[in-house]
Amino acid sequence: MAVYRFRVIIEDNDDVYRDIDIKAAQTFEELHTTIQEAFKFDNKHAASFFVSDDYWRKGLEITLRKEDLELTPEEIRLKVDPKKLMSDAKIAKYIETPHQRFVYVFDENVQWTFLLEMMKITNEEAKVKYPNISKSIGTPPKQYKQLNIIKDEDPADALLAAIMGGDKAKKPAAKKDDDDHEDESEIYKSLKVEGVDATDLEGLDGEEGDDAEVEEPEDEMEGDDEGGDDFSVEEHDDDDR
Repeated sequence: MAVYRFRVIIEDNDDVYRDIDIKAAQTFEELHTTIQEAFKFDNKHAASFFVSDDYWRKGLEITLRKEDLELTPEEIRLKVDPKKLMSDAKIAKYIETPHQRFVYVFDENVQWTFLLEMMKITNEEAKVKYPNISKSIGTPPKQYKQLNIIKDEDPADALLAAIMGGDKAKKPAAKKDDDDHEDESEIYKSLKVEGVDATDLEGLDGEEGDDAEVEEPEDEMEGDDEGGDDFSVEEHDDDDR
């Protein structure tokens, strides 16, 4: 049986490529799986082959998933040919020229694009399991880019994070703070919604500090201006002002 050798190149990166040998009767799904293996990808995303001309212009689409077979309204408007399913499409059926080309797109969000060109036709070898990766040149890029957060982190932020992390490790202290907040919440729940009356002020006497004690005589003085004696305290207040 005839064997096709395809050179698979990452678009815009000729230094990294793989040669894959596949039998004429094998399917595009098998070719897809071999490309994933050759470039160390995880095969978790949608993918499609496109029959291409000599200028890498995309034609008929051969897709991996059945749910992607349906044409979009825009594709219908453009009179795009119905899509084919990889598992049903044999390689030989779509070989039209000695250097047939295909465009392979993986993961529509990232748009990994590979260019495939048939390099030659050979005969099947009995001891070789096909598809076969016959040549590997260059180190493939990582499928997912990872951000080195620790390296770019501001030293001050890193120190603060370390300190906060140390504080979180002290569970008994954190629990005590939580208990204090719960006690305070119970106190505020006991207060009347309408306001604080005289008995509440007596209960709070001494807890609010000296400022609370000074304010109370000032309120009484304002009330005594109408009918009470003129205390000498007013004269003292004028001096303060």
